[in-house]
Amino acid sequence: MLVELAGLSTTAVYHLMTQVIVPRPIAWVVSDNGTEPEATRWNLAPFSYFNAVASEPPTVMFSVSPSRRGDGRSAAKDTLENVMLRPEHTIAIAARSQIDAVEASSADVPPGTSEFPLAGIEPVAWDWSVPRPAGAPVALGCTVDRIVTIADGPQRVVLSRVERIWVDDAACGHDQKGRLQVDPTLLDPLLRLGAGQYGRLGAPLRPVAPAHRR
Repeated sequence: MLVELAGLSTTAVYHLMTQVIVPRPIAWVVSDNGTEPEATRWNLAPFSYFNAVASEPPTVMFSVSPSRRGDGRSAAKDTLENVMLRPEHTIAIAARSQIDAVEASSADVPPGTSEFPLAGIEPVAWDWSVPRPAGAPVALGCTVDRIVTIADGPQRVVLSRVERIWVDDAACGHDQKGRLQVDPTLLDPLLRLGAGQYGRLGAPLRPVAPAHRR
């Protein structure tokens, strides 16, 4: 089947692209609402248009679409506004067991609201200014490098410079040369598919030698 995108609605294009570009990791982004008290400070939101784009300098990207308010008008999502004002943020990779928490954190809530209570998880302090979600096996401490508009459309692509990476010790080992080796099966990341579906990571087709645990 050949599909010409030029004649499709924006919704139809999105629906098709998310079904054929699979699987995709989910960027579970923690940003600073800039509010007090601490209970409302941290915004948590998932984005499935996400991936690594460079290693020198280490850079990842996630794409943000405008949200729809109750009156039907579009508005910038809190995450985008937050990182524009306060560039440091954390991008976590959710575990497969956190599927319900990820979906709960996507709720459309008033600005300045923290989604952590909705997701039923806690923000965890680590060696970065923005916390990571408890239970997520990977966290990237990031700073906004730039925000790009695609062809004057409504979406914005956030290019994030990765300053540090935290990985659950349970998934870490070392290879024969003493280099850090992460076992992706032990990360058990939640994968996004199309049409509201999710997936899980299967066995590697070419597994590397078992890592030495330390």
